[in-house]
Amino acid sequence: MFRGYVHDLATQMGIPLSTVSVVDGRRVGCLDVSLLKLTASGQTVMALVSQADIENLVNGKQSDLLETKIRSALSRLGLLLQP
Repeated sequence: MFRGYVHDLATQMGIPLSTVSVVDGRRVGCLDVSLLKLTASGQTVMALVSQADIENLVNGKQSDLLETKIRSALSRLGLLLQP
């Protein structure tokens, strides 16, 4: 669900993602955030996202802040992909 949401936003922005991964923050001692890692054409950007926002999205509740963070990361990735 979450990865599909990120892919949909990327498609809307014209960015062909090759990989979307989420690193659970608990693995590195952060209980309330996860690391979102987006890759396209060998370029990678990352963003910290709230675990609660991810869980809310999975449960059908959208978050404007989550969408803004994802779009911001995708914009940075888009800049890296420009020739």
